[in-house]
Amino acid sequence: MSKASGSKTGGLATSRRRIVVLGILLTGWMVVIVCRLAWIQIADHDYYAGLARRGQRIVKSTLPLRGNIYDRDGKILAMSVITESLLIDQVLFNDVQLSDKEKKKGIAKETKIAEKRERAVTKLAGILGMTRGELEPMLVGANKHFWIKRNLPPAMAEAVDEELRKLDLKGITLIEEEQRDYPYQHLAAHLLGYLGVNEKSNEWIGRAGIEQLLNHQLTGRPGEYAQLVSAGGTPYQREYLPPRHGNAVYLTIDHALQRKAEFVLQQAVERHRAKGGGIVIMEPGTGDILALANYPTYDPNQIDANVASATSYVNQAVVSPYEPGSIFKIITYAAAIDQGIIRPEEMIDCGNGQIAIGSRVIRDTHSYGRISIADSFAKSSNVGAIKIAQRLGRETFHRYIREFGFGAVTGLGLPAESPGIVHAPTRWRPDSIGSVAIGQEISVTLIQAVTAVAAIANNGVMVQPRIVSKLIGANGIPFEQPSRSAPRQVIKPETARQMVRLLERVVTDGTGRHAVQLEGYTAAGKTGTPQKPGPSGYAPGRYMPSFLGFVPAENPRFAIVVMIDEPSNGSYYGGVVAAPVFTLLAEAALSGGNVPPDEQRYRERLEQLVQRSAAAGGAEGLADGDELSGGGEPPVLRSALIPGGLAVTEPAQPGPVGPAARANNTAGGAARPTVNGLSTTIVKSPPAGNGSEPTMPDLQGQGMKSVIKICSRLGLKHRFNGNGVVVKQSPAPGARVSPGAECRVDLQ
Repeated sequence: MSKASGSKTGGLATSRRRIVVLGILLTGWMVVIVCRLAWIQIADHDYYAGLARRGQRIVKSTLPLRGNIYDRDGKILAMSVITESLLIDQVLFNDVQLSDKEKKKGIAKETKIAEKRERAVTKLAGILGMTRGELEPMLVGANKHFWIKRNLPPAMAEAVDEELRKLDLKGITLIEEEQRDYPYQHLAAHLLGYLGVNEKSNEWIGRAGIEQLLNHQLTGRPGEYAQLVSAGGTPYQREYLPPRHGNAVYLTIDHALQRKAEFVLQQAVERHRAKGGGIVIMEPGTGDILALANYPTYDPNQIDANVASATSYVNQAVVSPYEPGSIFKIITYAAAIDQGIIRPEEMIDCGNGQIAIGSRVIRDTHSYGRISIADSFAKSSNVGAIKIAQRLGRETFHRYIREFGFGAVTGLGLPAESPGIVHAPTRWRPDSIGSVAIGQEISVTLIQAVTAVAAIANNGVMVQPRIVSKLIGANGIPFEQPSRSAPRQVIKPETARQMVRLLERVVTDGTGRHAVQLEGYTAAGKTGTPQKPGPSGYAPGRYMPSFLGFVPAENPRFAIVVMIDEPSNGSYYGGVVAAPVFTLLAEAALSGGNVPPDEQRYRERLEQLVQRSAAAGGAEGLADGDELSGGGEPPVLRSALIPGGLAVTEPAQPGPVGPAARANNTAGGAARPTVNGLSTTIVKSPPAGNGSEPTMPDLQGQGMKSVIKICSRLGLKHRFNGNGVVVKQSPAPGARVSPGAECRVDLQ
């Protein structure tokens, strides 16, 4: 009994231990489960909630539009549109599944892929405008991922999308892309820049110019289209977050003046068989850049196909400094006058055209003895400039050079702007002060040069140049403009006025007198003919002729710099190569800016002409001799002679103006004479032709006044569209015209 009782007691104890162990295990398991649930609910909540949302939400991103870029008057220079492109992922394309029935029949996977490829080629090739031979190789392969065709037109994209849904062509997909469009092709290409793909994010980013400088402002935020689905896949709710488009950027440039600058620069480079050239036009009082042109250039719409060489990309006017030569004498003389060291009327001995300084002998192109300071500047005497710099001393001279902004970036903000090269006085050799005085041993950019001369035009006050006028958000609200450096007085106002008189003498009596001829306007400027440095000394025959100045001289509105790089047709002086370009640009700027003539005698003759015109019944009543001079008339004259003023509109086809466009309007017309390779305004009267109807002459390149006179002689009415010189006409050159017919011309 006791033995059985003990056995029973031992069994109960064992059972209890087992229950305790099992309870502990169950409790531990429950603790682990509770901890894991707590971890999931608290620590990993966002992760698992995200998984759930992704399972319940089908999301599609919607691309934002990159902000437009406009000129100062609101003309679109760069814009974006959303297009669709066709992409193939060959891994997905080849991922086909065989059904049990197909497996029983012994159909190979490769056979099914080939059938799928045949369906795609048959249906898509015609829609895409491709041949079978072009499309089929794109569908062959195992691991490629590339574009079949990009930027499909809307109708084509819609047709492709329909076929993709019908044919179940997994692996071929339509992808939304942003396409950047530059409607004026090469116009202002170096200012605007272009887009490239960011290798890390595979997104479009600005690679140059404004596109790079303001990439963050121009880039928008993607939108989102979400569809909520149940566990069974049934949609029950839609959500839409619209994209935030990029901000709009307004530039300071003038579209018409920019086009004129590029056209005239190309003409000059081609005429002189030069390597290239650059132009900058600036408002002295505001610092606004109205035009900035480089040649050669490129079309940002075709960044890979249309660039002849790497130099075409480079904004030479901003990033490529050069030795300025004699235009730098402006700084030498301005510093000396400001210090009271010289006066324009005092005499200086120019050493019969040579001076020894250090180990060098520097010569003038002509021998001059004792002449006035004003004549020394007008004749661009190297000897005179060097003697003046020696009076200044290297420390004072260097201080003025830096005050005028050389050796530092201007603050324009464009990418890769160069500060130029200005050595500290401690690094100058004994002859360096003579070299720097005449624009050697120093390098400057065109934007620095025009900013410096603009300070003289602006009563000695230097204004930081700017290219961005304003930023407008996608909601239409303007952004606060980034701050600019405060204007600063670099020379005294009286010094600036004396420099204006000296610069005027260059145009009237000095090295620019034969080329700068503006009817009715005063002009001020300086020629330069710097020689390019070579491996040892200066390279023979390699020059960079320049002209730096402003118009009008009395109340300057436009500061202009022109540089032509290495002309090779025999002419290389600044007064011969660059000054005529300055003249054409000044005429265009003054005309487009409606600046009244400031030359006193011209204004008096203008008043007499307007009075005679009114008495004769308008412009058509003027006799052949009733003119001020050849060339296009100022805006004041046009408004006085043409009843009702002018209706200035943009031509219907505002593409680039170039040789091809000119060729379209020259049929039947004789070749026109040129001065320094640039078209003139000389027009001969049409032949009478034995009493028959006269023929229409070629008006290409003529100003408005010349067209009025020609139409008056032929008895034709005239209608103007635009401003500048004639680029298109109707009737065409050589056509028979009858009195009373209308002549319509487009000007640019």
